[in-house]
Amino acid sequence: MSNSSTEFKLKERIKELKCLYDLSRIALQSENDLKSVATKTIRILPAALQHPGLAEAKITIGKFQFSTPKFKSSKYAISVPINIDGKQKGLVEVGYRGHRTVKIKQPFLKEERSLLRAVARELSLVIKRTTIEEERKSLQLQLQHVERLALIGELTAGIAHELNEPLGRILGFSQLIKKGGMLKPQQDEDLERIIKASLYTREIIKKLMFFSRQMPQQITTVNVNEVISNILYFIDARYQGNKILITQKLQNSLPSIQADAVQLSQVLVNLITNAIHAMPNGGELLISTVSKPEYVSLIVKDTGHGMTQAVKKKIFEPFYTTKPVGHGTGLGLSVVQGIVSSHQGKVNVQSQPGKGSKFEIQLPIKHNNKI
Repeated sequence: MSNSSTEFKLKERIKELKCLYDLSRIALQSENDLKSVATKTIRILPAALQHPGLAEAKITIGKFQFSTPKFKSSKYAISVPINIDGKQKGLVEVGYRGHRTVKIKQPFLKEERSLLRAVARELSLVIKRTTIEEERKSLQLQLQHVERLALIGELTAGIAHELNEPLGRILGFSQLIKKGGMLKPQQDEDLERIIKASLYTREIIKKLMFFSRQMPQQITTVNVNEVISNILYFIDARYQGNKILITQKLQNSLPSIQADAVQLSQVLVNLITNAIHAMPNGGELLISTVSKPEYVSLIVKDTGHGMTQAVKKKIFEPFYTTKPVGHGTGLGLSVVQGIVSSHQGKVNVQSQPGKGSKFEIQLPIKHNNKI
């Protein structure tokens, strides 16, 4: 073997070892930041090849791609997959732009292919560490969320019980005074306002008590169509003057389900109330039902202002509301989700800004009764 050949191989080996050393240092310093590791790796790869002035590199990881500016103009290229647990998760590629110094028959050395495999292995380890770290953070956030919900549940249970007693007295004495008569018209009107405000507050307390799981379920055989008819009997009259058209599209012979009728009524009222608030200038509200082999769907669809993705992600959080102060507790949809979950059901939401919202409640069928 000639001295020049030995010197060339030694020189190439030194470049490869330097690349691997730099890569390990990058992985250590980047603290599992996959984007940073890939970006920095792209910068050092070309220098490890035998024609660094013509070399380009590209790393693909899932849907993300990182490459040198002129990679697309590469005339010769080789690639090595990035495998994790036997599955390909990406690709490491290097290439040369066409030039007379690059031999067409063998543009890449055997050692360069080995180098690419080493780079791919290092990147697979970084991806694994990144995935583990992301899962750890996700579990930590979930745990914090559960702990927060538990604390909120305890607080709301205490608040609800503390409010119930004085509220009951206010409502009871107000009704007694009203029954006693001998009131002036203004006094009678003011008393009626006190009673209505008390009844409204009692409904809020019921929501708080359900949210904190203080109200037991009463499971019976229920037909969702009947629940809708009963609720709309009161809803229609209330919103006739709001330029809101409420229509029904209920499936005939809808299978009955095992559920708490009062809680399902609460779900429907909350969804309808939210839909109406989303249409301050009027609109259309469609309430429909449909059955599948394993579940019954209750669908509430409006033509209101809709929601952004950011809002949509938070709507089921307790006390989250987009309504002005004094116009909502932020408990409505969290209670809806709680009720549906306790019935082993699902809530599906579709919404776009300016195009309205659609809430689909899926409740499991556990027997074949039909009404």
